[in-house]
Parts: sequence; C-alpha cells; structure tokens
Amino acid sequence: MKQLLAAAAILSCLAVPATATEWVNCGDGEGKVSFDVLMGLMDVIAIDTVRIEANGKKWSNKPQAGETKIEIGQAFETADQMWIDVVDEGMGGFVAKLRLFKASETVEDSEDGVFDATGGTLQMPGIGAWVVGCSGP
Repeated sequence: MKQLLAAAAILSCLAVPATATEWVNCGDGEGKVSFDVLMGLMDVIAIDTVRIEANGKKWSNKPQAGETKIEIGQAFETADQMWIDVVDEGMGGFVAKLRLFKASETVEDSEDGVFDATGGTLQMPGIGAWVVGCSGP
C-alpha cells in the first residue's frame, strides 16, 4: 500500500509542470516568420522552449530534425512588455531579439468581455526584421 501511495505522489508531481505552461505564438501575419515560446505560468518569466522559423530555416533550444540548436539568452517581462533574446549555441552572437508590448482591457458591456493585444518586433541579425502579432497568455 505504501508503494502505491508513493508511486501516486511521484506521478502527480510529474504531471504538474505540463499544466503550468502555455505557448505564446508570434508571427508576421504573412507566414514569413514565426517565434513560438513555451512559458511557465509563474510570477516571473520562465521560458521552457523557443522555436523560430524564418526564410525556410528553423531554430530551437530543444531541436528536432532539421532545427539548429539555440540558447535562451536573457528574458524580461513586466505587466506591459516582454523582451526575449536568443543566442547561438556557443552564446557568441544573437540569433533573435523579440520585443513585445502587451495591452489588456476589460469591457463590461461587451460580449467578449476582455480584450488582449500583444505585438512588437522580431529582429534576426543578418536575416531580417518584422512587425509581429502574438497570441497566448
């Protein structure tokens, strides 16, 4: 019986992080570039995974086949801004700089109720710069 309870406790702890994350998906609206980030839902910015696609190339800090390995540099978030820097695997240079502004408005007399907007710029040195809009928390 004790073994069963111990196993149940371990399994419940393993399941918690999966429910405490959510994707923020950013793109230019034309499908030329995307920047997707899996974030922990915490009081501080906690980035688990970053996936970027631009000009037919792909990058990730958890790469799969065909993706170039990157590292998460610095990340900063306030109530109305989010900045994420991504660097190459050796941390020798920037791969991407995401700069976002966030706004939210609650309208009591509206069917939708809450309006959220997140957008900004994505700069990739040597590749390009784009205006991006984002969805997610």
